Amino acid sequence: MKSAKLEKNFGRKDLLVILDSNEYIFALGAIRKVTCERLIEEVAQRAEDITARITRLIVDEVRNNLTPEAFKEFMIFIKKLTTIDEEFLVPFELGAKYESLGFKPADAFIAAYTEYVGADILVSENRHFLTRHSNLPFKILTAEKCLHLIKHPLR
Repeated sequence: MKSAKLEKNFGRKDLLVILDSNEYIFALGAIRKVTCERLIEEVAQRAEDITARITRLIVDEVRNNLTPEAFKEFMIFIKKLTTIDEEFLVPFELGAKYESLGFKPADAFIAAYTEYVGADILVSENRHFLTRHSNLPFKILTAEKCLHLIKHPLR
């Protein structure tokens, strides 16, 4: 029962999150969102409790949307926090499963990657439409909602 595990994991050790490209872009880019900045800081400060994973696709999207200086800052942050996973690690069938549910290819890949690594949460400011699929094996939260759950864990 994955959803029961999710509810128990919030705010505790071994919380595994995927931060979508927009979280990094809004934390480091020209147009900033305070909640995204705070989430990045919180994940970095709580690395012993929260594990973040990232795929090459997200790195490439971030590169395309940041200045070279901001991208350098991003890469320094990522190298301290985690390693970059390559796309070929995600089984093709998993991506195809999400495409068959009507997801666009990039959204299907991110959903497949999130499931493949066993993440509890996909944090995104623009993939909220995925929440229409109630049977996903992970939660989709905005930075604001994720911050709230991290700071106010369920007991």
